[in-house]
Amino acid sequence: MCAQTVHNDPVHFRGIAKAATACLENSPYQAVRRILCRCDHGILSLRGHLPSFHQKQVAQEAVARVKGVAQVINEIEVD
Repeated sequence: MCAQTVHNDPVHFRGIAKAATACLENSPYQAVRRILCRCDHGILSLRGHLPSFHQKQVAQEAVARVKGVAQVINEIEVD
């Protein structure tokens, strides 16, 4: 589980995206480490390409645990 913590305050939305990125950078899957994160009012968007639906789900589950994330919009494309 990812231990990143960020306050859910509009000033910290960039921090939420950075915390989510840090979670993905710790993934055992190299491709997951390249996924882009953007947060707007607690809604975290994931973008990029992955080789499998399994890795897409792994990325989504990892960032959903970041404090301050109210919703994840997974726009990752599977090649």
